[in-house]
Amino acid sequence: MLMYDLLKNHAGILLCGDYKSLCSLHEVIHQVNEKSVLIKDKDGPFLGLAYDLRKAYEGQRRKFKAPAHYPEIGPSFGVEIIWPVILLQCSMLRAALAFFDCTKRHQAFTFALEDLVEAALIADFGANAPEIIANWQRIDPRMPWAEEKLSSRGAQFCQWSKAQRRVGLAGCWLVWTRFIRASIPNGPAKASNIWCPPRHWTLWPTPSGRIPTLNADVRCAGAS
Repeated sequence: MLMYDLLKNHAGILLCGDYKSLCSLHEVIHQVNEKSVLIKDKDGPFLGLAYDLRKAYEGQRRKFKAPAHYPEIGPSFGVEIIWPVILLQCSMLRAALAFFDCTKRHQAFTFALEDLVEAALIADFGANAPEIIANWQRIDPRMPWAEEKLSSRGAQFCQWSKAQRRVGLAGCWLVWTRFIRASIPNGPAKASNIWCPPRHWTLWPTPSGRIPTLNADVRCAGAS
């Protein structure tokens, strides 16, 4: 069974499970990585989830003893993953199933992981969770820059304070969606909620004349 615990300061989750559950999810990730044409980089960030799972069930990450009053549960294992990484990996897993003849086993573990991540988001971000989840579901792993942007978004997320992560996590996904919220200077109040394709960024000049960026001109969803 898959379980989670929250990391401090809205950093991410501790993905946990018993040996067999983590081992099975590891196998599913490898099969999807091998068979789905959506995964272009076969040694990229998506496969990194399988690596973390293997290190976990091998006891090289976090290991937890069974409760003294219930030893039949057995030990559990876990690995810490920051939010930008696990959310993109989870989106890639689900989208990748559409590109090969997947089985019910693939679907079962995919939805189990997605359900766990969604529950963790709600527990961690409370009132901000619905908007974070909505933007997360807009991620399009088919976009050519999806995996390329993970390092920069992850590095930026790690530099944020707890408060910045709480309001800014939803904004991380804008670079992975087909549409991006642009802030239009001197426009009507509702203009801040307009979505435009990235190719149209230059049509909405910022006060400084620059193309919108995540840090400045593109509004983080939780801060608007």
